Amino acid sequence: MRGGGPLSFEITAKADGVQSPVKNVVGNMTQTLTPESPTTLPQIQQAMYLTADGADTVYAGTGNDKDGRATTYISKGVKDLTINIPIKNTSTQDVFLNEAVIFADTNSDGGPAFKIGKSATSTDYLLTPTQLGVPSTDIWAGTEGWPEGLRFNAGASGFYDFKPDGTLTDQQKVNAVGIWGTLKAGADFTLKIPVYISNSDTLKNGAVYPLYYASWNTSGADSGYLNVGTFASNVNGKNATISANTPITASTFNADPASATVAKVTNNKGETVTQEFASKTPGTYNVTLTADGYGDTTFTLTVTNGGGTGGGSTGGNTGTTTVPVTPLTPATNVPTNSSSSSSTTSSSSSTPTTTTKPSTSVGPNIAVKGEAVYATKKIALYKSTSFTKSKRIAWYPKQKRINRPMFVVTGYKRTSNGTLRYKVRDVNHGRKTAGKTGYITASRKYVVPVYYAGVPKSKKITVIAKKGINTYKSANLTGKAKHYKKGVRLTVKKLVKHNLTTRYQLSNGHYVTANKKLIIAGNY
Repeated sequence: MRGGGPLSFEITAKADGVQSPVKNVVGNMTQTLTPESPTTLPQIQQAMYLTADGADTVYAGTGNDKDGRATTYISKGVKDLTINIPIKNTSTQDVFLNEAVIFADTNSDGGPAFKIGKSATSTDYLLTPTQLGVPSTDIWAGTEGWPEGLRFNAGASGFYDFKPDGTLTDQQKVNAVGIWGTLKAGADFTLKIPVYISNSDTLKNGAVYPLYYASWNTSGADSGYLNVGTFASNVNGKNATISANTPITASTFNADPASATVAKVTNNKGETVTQEFASKTPGTYNVTLTADGYGDTTFTLTVTNGGGTGGGSTGGNTGTTTVPVTPLTPATNVPTNSSSSSSTTSSSSSTPTTTTKPSTSVGPNIAVKGEAVYATKKIALYKSTSFTKSKRIAWYPKQKRINRPMFVVTGYKRTSNGTLRYKVRDVNHGRKTAGKTGYITASRKYVVPVYYAGVPKSKKITVIAKKGINTYKSANLTGKAKHYKKGVRLTVKKLVKHNLTTRYQLSNGHYVTANKKLIIAGNY
């Protein structure tokens, strides 16, 4: 697809669990629609992505398949799968849209074929404009004969003249949804199409087939693809019971493959919690395990007050592939403000009084995916988990606090003897190594989070950034309030989580970054 700026969407964890809202950009999967008359160029932004399990799991491609198309993989047992098409008219004039979303079908050579609805027999979803997310008439107007602005295709005709009668049988005949109508200037909406995999019994591991987006608003059809493949093999293991204060890892469930890691933990209300919380709090939890090349599987974990026995009945739960939220085209997803978190290497007065891990990880004191870390001693970046000279990409010498090399954790992998490594991306902007990826040590003796995880006992922090720092009226660091020079001491009221970073709220109500490269706990 062409042109325009990026679309963005927001995912918010259910209820009041530990996770914070995470805002993500859907790459530059946008499109500029040029009318037949080139006198004006109304801008229409569009993207395509998948969600599953409500909006908790987002699938977006990375554009790395053989055709350069965006490609993603899902589990063949995925539930509540939805095709999302955000559309926005960024121009100052109304724009007529004439376009369609075309599903992967049964001629998919072993890849996933989609049908509209929840399943082959479920009537929980039947096609209506409201359920599809078609907006109200104040911003959207259909055409004569199709007042809702929706048209459907069935079979191979391509004429979009099929009108479902509201039955499940007719709904399953639909293989493309067309949008024919006028979108008001500055208006936007998201078309949401619930689908299920109709050929799960014949899927081949790794086989892909495209979802296709086409527009006929130009002299030729603009189009975009999101290739979708499936994992025929899921992570295997068993449900388990442990006693409180026992670490939760993939081995708790006798996971196969052994490289599996914990992707998500939820309580019996469906709320996301941390591994640390679940390991200390008796109760029943759902733990999702993930591994490269496998579909995720969710197991039941029972945490008791004591006397736990590892393992249990065979885990028959069907998991959903939990892909880290990734742009539809490659992009850098760095924590806000280019800062990060940590809880060591500060003065003795910086002992945290509260803990605010924003998400789950593979174990205690291990950074979560997406979190920023920096090196407190000399380390190296390697091509693999084998830290040998031939695999070394770059050395990072020991630096003063404000210059310490910073990385974003993108995954985990263990060596043959079980030593954990971080898979990372170098985010040291302006340096030759910026953007490089590889493996570094996960040892806290060398690498720690960049953002503080607690409030210092003294309730004091000191600005150490050479150019000083700004305070803001909002926790997302917008609405500049005041600038403070290096050496200024500030009084902290509390710590606030923001995605995978943290902020300090000051005694005057303003907010400041909790990045250890910019501030230090206590008097300095």
